[in-house]
Amino acid sequence: MHEPFDPYYKWLSIPPDEQPPDCYRLLGVRRFEADADVIEAAADRQMAYLKMYQIGPHMPASQKLLGEVAAARICLLNPDKRAAYDAKLKAELPAAQAPAAGPAGAEGEPDGSAFGEYLLVDLLGRGGTGPVFKARHRTLGRTVALKILSQQATGSAELVARFHRKVKILARFEHPNLVGVHDAGCREGIHYLVMEYVDGEDLGALAKRFHPLPIEYAASYITQAAAALGYAHSRGVYHRNVKPSNILVNQQGVVKVIGLGLARIDLASDISLDADLTGIGAALGTLDYMAPEQIGDAKSVDQRADVYSLGCTFYAVLANRLPYPVKGPMNKVLAHRTAPVPSLPQARPDASVSLDRVLQTMMAKQPAERYQTMDDLIAALGAIKHDLVQSAPVGQPAAPNPELDQFLTWMAEREGRRAGR
Repeated sequence: MHEPFDPYYKWLSIPPDEQPPDCYRLLGVRRFEADADVIEAAADRQMAYLKMYQIGPHMPASQKLLGEVAAARICLLNPDKRAAYDAKLKAELPAAQAPAAGPAGAEGEPDGSAFGEYLLVDLLGRGGTGPVFKARHRTLGRTVALKILSQQATGSAELVARFHRKVKILARFEHPNLVGVHDAGCREGIHYLVMEYVDGEDLGALAKRFHPLPIEYAASYITQAAAALGYAHSRGVYHRNVKPSNILVNQQGVVKVIGLGLARIDLASDISLDADLTGIGAALGTLDYMAPEQIGDAKSVDQRADVYSLGCTFYAVLANRLPYPVKGPMNKVLAHRTAPVPSLPQARPDASVSLDRVLQTMMAKQPAERYQTMDDLIAALGAIKHDLVQSAPVGQPAAPNPELDQFLTWMAEREGRRAGR
């Protein structure tokens, strides 16, 4: 005879002797946590995780826990309600437990939602095909990124089959600037992908932090991204969703390209795949960075669409604004198709004419007028590398560059924190 299903224990690692859990335990944070950002992030993680079980036999249990998590979130994010709740909780707890002092993950404290051999410790983001969590392997202690297929995708046998075919392809990739694939599988009807976790920030976040990025560093990051994309292209895989948030920079300044969920597989390549991963005529990607030809038919694009999107990304992190900052999908489409390529020196007076020419070529409206491969782009950036370093005219002292100084200071501090771990 099977034991009754216990969602608290199976999904949230809350054993029977700790049930019913208090609001903090339910969210997976340390007891009496006062940081609203920590509480909100934990609630988002738990809700994204529990929503995965909105299909199948345990849907009622998932719905019940979602309601409890939502109520806990409301309670702990309201200062007055949290104060009253804390006072009641302290009165109910044994003296040895009130208040708990250790961080989440310490002995006796929660450290994430349970998913097989993994503990989900943070919600990193939500993509078009499902959420991505920061997770820790229970036995190995390794931190990974764990992507789970959405309910919509899981409900389609065809999409699930395509997902696993693509995973097999990406698992064969080995490149220092591509996020590695560790594992994939299906647990209780939920399909997942385990990837390398990147401890860093994406290019969009870096550009906002430094208003915008120093030119030489932006060029280095774009060059690394181009190398990763070129590697994928040589194996018949086209990204189709290149944008700042899909280019991560780790603690050592190494770029990792992510977001291959919308990649197109070239059936003429040496990769065996019996069906493409998108329908004919589909427009997939992000409009702010999408090549004109991709807007009409994403199935037919090649590596030159990624060159265009990388150009839009390059401009965005240098200018700290979109290349075509218009509102509405149709206006964005028209801008990519008909508006002139924006002038980089107008947005960044310190940018050289030669760098602007590279960007103009990357973002040419016609694919035939762009760099034809990522190797061509890398060569073009290499040819103007001396123009990428900001310098004063001959005979004049170098002008102060607070933007660069701030960036270098931040890089040094971040490296120091890493060395001290």
